[in-house]
Amino acid sequence: MTGAIGTKVSGDAGEHYALSQFSFAGKFAAKMPDNWKAYDLVVEDKGSLTRISVKLRTESRGWLSSPWFLFDGDDGRDCDWLVLIFKPKDHPIKPLESWVIPYEIAKREAAKPGANAKPRQLDLKWRQLQEPPLRNYKDNWSLNEFE
Repeated sequence: MTGAIGTKVSGDAGEHYALSQFSFAGKFAAKMPDNWKAYDLVVEDKGSLTRISVKLRTESRGWLSSPWFLFDGDDGRDCDWLVLIFKPKDHPIKPLESWVIPYEIAKREAAKPGANAKPRQLDLKWRQLQEPPLRNYKDNWSLNEFE
């Protein structure tokens, strides 16, 4: 296989990465079937199943001019946590970066849709992930709540 990895393959890789990280953190986790609505993984946490939505963003020319993660503001009806994974252009030389954030906190901290955005489309800016409260959720594979 040559050329760029497609978005489907890249998205699946992000889900498998998250799945492995939850497993390494001692959490039982499973990937949902492809095209499952609103969440990608289920993770056992405190005796119940937690629904996880995974978003992967790869560094690109577009990323440099607009560094953010998009997610659907309606996912929260069916999702408990949001995993954001950033893949640097020079990976594996530079490591992946990730945040595991309670969905309601991600939604609260997100920028509201702009004039040209889809009505439910929210985004978290790169700079927000570097500052409290979101930086507390970096590599939070144990699903700790900090608020």
